[in-house]
Amino acid sequence: MKFGMGTLDDMNHLKNKRIRFVADLLQDQFGLALVCLENVVRGTKCGAVRHKLILTP
Repeated sequence: MKFGMGTLDDMNHLKNKRIRFVADLLQDQFGLALVCLENVVRGTKCGAVRHKLILTP
């Protein structure tokens, strides 16, 4: 605050806090779960192709 201009911003005031709704939290968790599922499926598919259990096109 140079020259006494402006106001201080209270970082602990509720207007400066972002409230995360339940839907946002669930969306994040579902996104992480889908990424994990994708990695497992890719790993299983690659392993099956490597062991000649699935024919490649």
